[in-house]
Amino acid sequence: MTKYFLLLALALFAWWVWRRLRKPDRTDTPRGREVERMVQCAHCGVNQPVSESLLADGRYYCCAAHLRESGNGGG
Repeated sequence: MTKYFLLLALALFAWWVWRRLRKPDRTDTPRGREVERMVQCAHCGVNQPVSESLLADGRYYCCAAHLRESGNGGG
């Protein structure tokens, strides 16, 4: 019975090594998706990408409510 467990463990180890050798390293960033600059909300301090933030008077905000609360929204 022990030799079957040993054979199973050896087979699983060989399968694991085979998969590791076939899989490419993922150390670089994926192509087609660039790293985007993060900015901090001037009201609450949440960090988010520039493309998702609102810019007013040189300050970034995470949502329209925080922009209004700061007094820069004009609304």
